[in-house]
Amino acid sequence: MAISTFDGPVRSLNGFYSQGPGNLLTLGATVTLSVATHAGHTLLVPATCAIILPTIVTTADPATSGPGSDPNTQSNLGVEFVLFFNAISAGASAQTVTCGGSDKFVGTLGVTSTVYNAFAAVTSTVITLNATTTGGAARGSQVNITALAANLWPVNGVLVGSGTAATPFS
Repeated sequence: MAISTFDGPVRSLNGFYSQGPGNLLTLGATVTLSVATHAGHTLLVPATCAIILPTIVTTADPATSGPGSDPNTQSNLGVEFVLFFNAISAGASAQTVTCGGSDKFVGTLGVTSTVYNAFAAVTSTVITLNATTTGGAARGSQVNITALAANLWPVNGVLVGSGTAATPFS
């Protein structure tokens, strides 16, 4: 099915679900995420992967777009990326997620090893899984990132680490 655009809320009395191999995308060693290609999918992160988020765009729809929102809007507010780290990190900085432009992370990532520790971000721009203390020690870490406002990527998730947990934010 082609891309469909709706104007107004869509209601289902019995839910929506996605299935099939098209819902999972395996990322390469370096990738700049895009709304059109990556949003709405579970993104499988390999052992070596440098991920760059798109810059958050808050542009309002032009007045000429009619009674509904412009289906060609440049705004990417509300877009969500779900990252599943599908392999043990290949090393100290082999798996990273970096904000584009002047965007920042805000939120919490937990790192679980012998104990669980949560680390907060307010002005961080990079998440690094180092294969030990900041995550990436085993397959199974997951991070959800959503464009909420200008320069603001809320983040939450749990990273599988080892040793004494440390912040994955920098």
